[in-house]
Amino acid sequence: MTDVPQRWARAKRSPALPSSSVPASTSTDPRARASRSGGRPSPAVDVAAPDASPSGSVSSTERTKPTVRSAGRSAGEKRANGSGSVRLRGKTWTARLSLGEAGRPTFSLPTCRTEQEANARLEVLSELAGRLLTAGQIVLGLPLLEQAAVREGTALRDVRLAIDHLCRGEARARASGETTFAEFAERVVSGKLAEQYPDHVKAIRRPDLYRGRLKHLLDILGPVPLVRLTLDHADRAMCLLPRHLGTGSRRNIAGFIHRILALAAYPARLIGSNPLPRGWAPKADADKAKGYLYPDEDQRLMGSTSVPLCFRIYYGFLIREGMRADEAGQLEWSDIDLERGAVVLDENKTDDPRAWALSPDVVRGLRKWREVCPDKVRVFVGKWGCNTLPGQNGAARFRDHLRRAGITRPELFETTDSRLNIRLHDTRATFITIKLANGRTETWISDRTGHRSSGQIHHYKRAARKVAELGLSDFAPLDEAIPELRGKGGSAGADGAVGAAPEARAANEAASASPGQAPAACEVAEPFEADLEAPESGRLDQAASRQLEPPRAPGSHGPGGGARGHE
Repeated sequence: MTDVPQRWARAKRSPALPSSSVPASTSTDPRARASRSGGRPSPAVDVAAPDASPSGSVSSTERTKPTVRSAGRSAGEKRANGSGSVRLRGKTWTARLSLGEAGRPTFSLPTCRTEQEANARLEVLSELAGRLLTAGQIVLGLPLLEQAAVREGTALRDVRLAIDHLCRGEARARASGETTFAEFAERVVSGKLAEQYPDHVKAIRRPDLYRGRLKHLLDILGPVPLVRLTLDHADRAMCLLPRHLGTGSRRNIAGFIHRILALAAYPARLIGSNPLPRGWAPKADADKAKGYLYPDEDQRLMGSTSVPLCFRIYYGFLIREGMRADEAGQLEWSDIDLERGAVVLDENKTDDPRAWALSPDVVRGLRKWREVCPDKVRVFVGKWGCNTLPGQNGAARFRDHLRRAGITRPELFETTDSRLNIRLHDTRATFITIKLANGRTETWISDRTGHRSSGQIHHYKRAARKVAELGLSDFAPLDEAIPELRGKGGSAGADGAVGAAPEARAANEAASASPGQAPAACEVAEPFEADLEAPESGRLDQAASRQLEPPRAPGSHGPGGGARGHE
């Protein structure tokens, strides 16, 4: 053959390499390797040094994913319970532990960025797993280990505490998917969640109020696990609320649902996020016109003996000091310094302690009231010292007492699309409106009412300008406006309120009419339970009359006589 292929010619011209420089096992020809090992690469290829491979080849050791073995364990040795190893999967470190009857689960470590951090978290997981294994709670505690693998800081501390309780037998671990809306809501209302997370959750001051809201939701949302609760569930619960509930009540219930789910997301971390979008709760109605009393109407109410004395003291205090009705209902004598004339209100709706100087006439009235008040703790108690005053739920009773006092201004007793009838809470509106009209500053008013912004007081300025243009004065002194308080140590001893309007004097005369005289129309209404007559030995008003009123001529009717017998 005359033609020799050029590749063979080049091979002849190239010098031969020593056999020791290129081992036979490192041949790059796969057919040659397969023929020597029976169709498989020879074992020598797997252990060959990477430097010995030709340029561009990749050894099998380079293709193997890195694995970090636990320290002190040789290959083939069985891993002890509670021990484990870390591995890099893609860009995320993972830890795998031997957990006895729970198997060998793998935990993702998303917060670890380096091998050192992964090993440090492995030590934490091993320590917690060892405690659960020792206590025999490894199966129940497995969800807690999953949380410990992904949490940091205070959240990890909470997991440690939960494992402590589980190991001591003080708690039963539950999968988050088993916690229903009703169960978690009860934890919130009862204050248990506040005990667990005191830095993020405040205890509910009035749990009965929230349980009343919760009862409307239990049929729909109660049995639903939190992790499966959706926006559709919440919408259906709102659609099935009783039709008689007003917009304000519906908005409060919606806010309660939103709050429960927000706490379930954080700090409880039972769900990833709140399923309710922002703005889901119903919008509040535009502000309706609210009622307030004129100073002469306040005088008429304070001077009407057809209204029990305990309620007139209560109403007079609210109107002259601007305190919330429920705050005054919980007021104790220890909160008031009658010697210096100050009040300290540490516990209130906004958790913003406040203190101020009481009006001198209110201090004088409270001193006289304490002489006849049977309760040594509460400032304002019921008629016989045994029933509580209405608090926030006294609107109907308040309107009835206004009618008894002869106050019949129509806008106080009607509810329309643009106006609300007067409520007990509107004693604050009365206070703010009249005080603004008489030159008091917003700061002076907010010290007493607890309003935190000027915008909240701004709503009352228009009504205050009207009162100022009408030339109406301030409220009459409390110890002079109430006849039972005027007789002993008062600055005025004449019958009737000082400067009382003719209508107020006429109402008082009607209230003091003889027993044979027909009662006024405002007294015909069915009396409330707290206003019913009690045995003569227990009448607080009669005791007040005997101690505080001056002697009357024979045949005259005292504050407890006349039309009072028709209550």
